[in-house]
Amino acid sequence: MSTAERIPFTIIGENVHATRSFARQGKNVVTVDGVEAVAFKDAATGADRTCPICTPVAESAEFAKNKVKHIRNALLLGLGGDRVLEARLTGDVSPEAAQAGRDYLVAAALRQERNGAHWLDVNVDEISPDEGVRVAAMEWLVRLLEGAAGVPLSLDSSSMPVLEAGFRSSTRPRGPLMLNSASAERPEALDLAAANGAAVVLSAAGVGGLPSTVEGRVANANAIFAQALERGIAPSDCHVDLLVLPVGVDSEAGNGFLGAARRFRDEHGPDVRLTGGLSNVSFGLPNRKLVNDAFLALAMDAGVDSGIVDPNVISPERVRAMDRTAKPFRMAADVLTGVDLFAMEYLTAHRAGELGGD
Repeated sequence: MSTAERIPFTIIGENVHATRSFARQGKNVVTVDGVEAVAFKDAATGADRTCPICTPVAESAEFAKNKVKHIRNALLLGLGGDRVLEARLTGDVSPEAAQAGRDYLVAAALRQERNGAHWLDVNVDEISPDEGVRVAAMEWLVRLLEGAAGVPLSLDSSSMPVLEAGFRSSTRPRGPLMLNSASAERPEALDLAAANGAAVVLSAAGVGGLPSTVEGRVANANAIFAQALERGIAPSDCHVDLLVLPVGVDSEAGNGFLGAARRFRDEHGPDVRLTGGLSNVSFGLPNRKLVNDAFLALAMDAGVDSGIVDPNVISPERVRAMDRTAKPFRMAADVLTGVDLFAMEYLTAHRAGELGGD
């Protein structure tokens, strides 16, 4: 039995992020009575619902490029129903639209929970350049999701005031929160995590850049891990992010992450958690689902037991059942381990229809 078949795996669901977007011409965007909206299933009833696209999103640069930032849209609608913030947001929001925004966010969260998320990562950074709005949005979103979800939240932001607001507004109904993330550039996040008894994602990013080698990843991870332990954070509450980079850009990116995971696990034993944004590895490649599944299998073999991923797409159970002798898996694994440089053989097989998928 391989490590991937026996290792418990913690999923940090990544989808409640204001960065997330759909293609405007895709299946998720519909037109109702001449108004564009995002389609979704109601979490309570399963009924088909729509969330109208609000003025700030419709007037954004992303929308002009045919991208709809659907979580940002729902946040703006939901917050538009909050009288305290109404004057700071643009566009008229009806009570019905505000409720649709709230229901959309709950549905997005609960869908991840149903598909196996153990934490829900939430990030409001791109709702507005106004930090006051971001602070209020995080407070509001934490209250909304904690009233609906059955799993705890992971608070994610580039801003310490926004993170502090999230912790301040939380009642921890499902247990301790998670902080995403602390790094060499932001060690003060460790103090916030420790003060709140939170789990924490520890980034191996260095001051001023991302390491590309095994040695660089492990050195940075060791440094931030030591600082976490000094603050009394338990190893089991540390999710060490060893940095997943696109293998389509650097053929050694997969080996860098996998090698760092094996070395860090060997050095620190079974208690610490190893994590990463695993789907980053497949950016720019066709049939990303195949590449992501193969990478999750290799990552679990290397000792990775946590992932910041989309549980609606990535399934550890499906990965455990994969046929590793099949050509699609072998070709994806060759790309991920640098055997197939620049994915040339993989791309040829994809064009020939030999890999399945998209």
